[in-house]
This record gives sequence, C-alpha cells and structure tokens, in this order.
Amino acid sequence: MPMNPSTIVKQSKDQASCCLNDEVAILNLQSAMYFGLDEVGAFIWQALNEPRPLSEICSMVLDSFEVDAERCRTDVFNFITKLEKERLVELEEASGGVRTPVLPPHT
Repeated sequence: MPMNPSTIVKQSKDQASCCLNDEVAILNLQSAMYFGLDEVGAFIWQALNEPRPLSEICSMVLDSFEVDAERCRTDVFNFITKLEKERLVELEEASGGVRTPVLPPHT
C-alpha cells in the first residue's frame, strides 16, 4: 500500500514486543523472527501503541530528536516500510473522519 502523511500506522496483532532500556525487541508471531530496535526505532514503536498517522509520528520524532524535517520524513517512511514488510505494522487509509450514512432502501 502506498504511504502518504495521512496513512494510519498501527502495530500488528501478530507480534509481541517488550522494552529493554532504550531499545525494543519484537517477535513476529507468524515467522518466529525477532527484531531489535534502537532508541529512535523504539520511540516510534512506543508511539504506535495506538494507531497514528505518519505525519503525527514524524512530528513526534521532530519534537524529540535533533533531525531536519525532510530527513525525518524520509527515515520514518523507510522505517515504517521495513516494519510493514516484516508484517509488524499494518497500514490503513485515513478516513478523514467523514462517514457516509447508510440509507435504507427506497421502496
């Protein structure tokens, strides 16, 4: 799925993770593979405790680490792409909060 700043990212249900100091260890429950995340990766992973748009994740990283906006965006997108490839996160299109009402059939 192509990503854009409004794409919603959430942790997959097919993983288990734990914090180890400033790092995170993740187990993919489907493949039984472990993954280790450094400080910035762990920060992003913890931010994904609840679904968030990519733009919000980038803003959180910019507020917490010394990095320019373009580099941050590129690095966050690449990181999320790797997590998705390993099936550790799921991506959803943002709905924009607009719901189409379901109308009863016209008789």
